[in-house]
Amino acid sequence: MSKEELRRALTRARRARPAKREEDAALAAQCLRLLGRCSPGPVAAYHPLPSEPGHGALLPALRGTGRDIYLPISLPGGRLAWALDGPSRPGHLGIPEPAGPRRGTEALASCALVLVPTLGISPEGYRLGKGGGYYDRALADLAALTALAPPRPPIAALAYPEEIIPVPVEPHDQAVDYIVEPGGWRAKSKGV
Repeated sequence: MSKEELRRALTRARRARPAKREEDAALAAQCLRLLGRCSPGPVAAYHPLPSEPGHGALLPALRGTGRDIYLPISLPGGRLAWALDGPSRPGHLGIPEPAGPRRGTEALASCALVLVPTLGISPEGYRLGKGGGYYDRALADLAALTALAPPRPPIAALAYPEEIIPVPVEPHDQAVDYIVEPGGWRAKSKGV
């Protein structure tokens, strides 16, 4: 199955899922467990859309930690900037974006943990996004930046259990370190 076919199938499956508040709350709790194992410092996250894991629960849980939270801002060319959580405005993709001063990849490098969205993810940590490449570019930039000044913060993707599946991998795809699901979190498996 091609990436585009898999994206369509996973998107349809998410839209057909029944209400999932308990799973989203469990995902948020698992993110806090993982964050508790990380160093002090900010966390990078995102605004989960209604069909995405963590909707309605992730950001309130992270705000309760007292840590600074960096959220993405979509830029032209499939790039992301980052700003601290606070007053927001609709971004050009229809997702709320923070209105504060923008920062680049150095904001991610300062984080204790980076949380990223996914439609599906392989056990080896390769995520399938929506096809814009925003996060693969951001994670590649983070890898390049932290290669010069390590360490790179751990990166985790949130997924429902049925979304942890084999996905096609291309050379530009960036693997995450952890997969967070309602029942727990785990390091990616070795391979690929």
